[in-house]
This record gives sequence, structure tokens and C-alpha cells, in this order.
Amino acid sequence: MNWTIVAQGVVWNATLALIPVGAGYAFRTIINIRGKPAARFFVSTILGAIWFAFLPNTCYLLTEWRHFLVALDARNLFLKARVDSVYFIEFVVFSLFYFLYSSFGMLTFALAIRPVERSAMKGGLAIRVWAFPFFAIVSLGVYLGLVLRFNSWDLLVRPATVWKAIMEITHRPLLAIFIAAFGLFLWVAYEALDIWIDGLKWRLTNRRNATTD
Repeated sequence: MNWTIVAQGVVWNATLALIPVGAGYAFRTIINIRGKPAARFFVSTILGAIWFAFLPNTCYLLTEWRHFLVALDARNLFLKARVDSVYFIEFVVFSLFYFLYSSFGMLTFALAIRPVERSAMKGGLAIRVWAFPFFAIVSLGVYLGLVLRFNSWDLLVRPATVWKAIMEITHRPLLAIFIAAFGLFLWVAYEALDIWIDGLKWRLTNRRNATTD
């Protein structure tokens, strides 16, 4: 295994996952700034488009476990780990890495959505009504990237090709159901992470207040 190529892939994917986080918080900042409505609308639209296009790159990291399974099979690491302590340590480290890698993806997923969701709620948007369609679209984005190998910028440079690929899904009901089911999973996962982040912030705030009393 070429670890240099692996490291480059990890850095690249992590960077793509961080882009919607930055775009999401920048979007909220622009929305809250008092200024010229036209300029604010233009900038927030650009940021919103970037946020939406790159958002699937966050939860996409959940699918990186496929590389773990391939490497596990290719090197017969699981069986070796049962009889050799060195391979066992390697197996544990390997597993921990992919756990943290996918966890990073889901954390950026939640952090990217939170500021935009708060802005939408403040604007009176019916969040619960739009939640499932939204997460289903994100799930669709993961499919387009994982299976059809589209990139986020293909929405801009190859919109007709992307749209054609999306339309083909309407003729594959089982695939459409799977994408919808993964979207439902992303919705549940986001709600759980959102609660966890709020709880963590609450605990840190209470601990900070306790140390200053």
C-alpha cells in the first residue's frame, strides 16, 4: 500500500469536507450583517450554492470504510491479527484510523448544517417539512460521487450530464429507495449529532462558569 497516496487522499477528502463548514458559517454571518440587501443577497447566494454543492463530501467519508475492507482482505490482516500480536496492533490502529476518519466526516456534516439550519429557522422556514427531501438530496449527492464519480464542481461544469444521471435513477426504483433510506439515516444521524454538540457546548459552558465562580 502506498501510504503517500493514502495520506494525500485523506487530506484532500478532509479539505473537501471542511469547505461546507466554512461556507455554512460564512453564510450565517452574511445573513446577519446589516448592509445593502442586493450585495448581501448576492454573496449569500454564492455561499449557499458552495455549501450545498460540497455538503455531500462530509458524510461521503462514511463510505471510506470500503477501502478498509479491501485492505483487510488483500493483506489477510484479520486472520493474521488472531495469531500475531504485531498484526493485531496494526489491525487496531487501522480500525481506529477509519473510525476517526468517518467520525470526522459526520462531525463536519453536522457542523456544516447547523449554522444554515439556524438561519433558516430564524427566517421562519418550516424545517421539519423540508428535512427529509433535503437529506435525501444529500444522499443522492453521495451516490453521485461514490458510484458515478462526479465531483461537486461538476454541477457547474457538467450540469446536463449530472442531471441526466439523476433522471436515470427514476427508472431504478430499488436504487431510489436505497438513496431515500440513506437520506433517512443521515437525518437521524444529524439530529443525534446536533443534540450531542449542544450537550457538549452546554457542559463546557457550565464547566467554564464553575471555574470562574
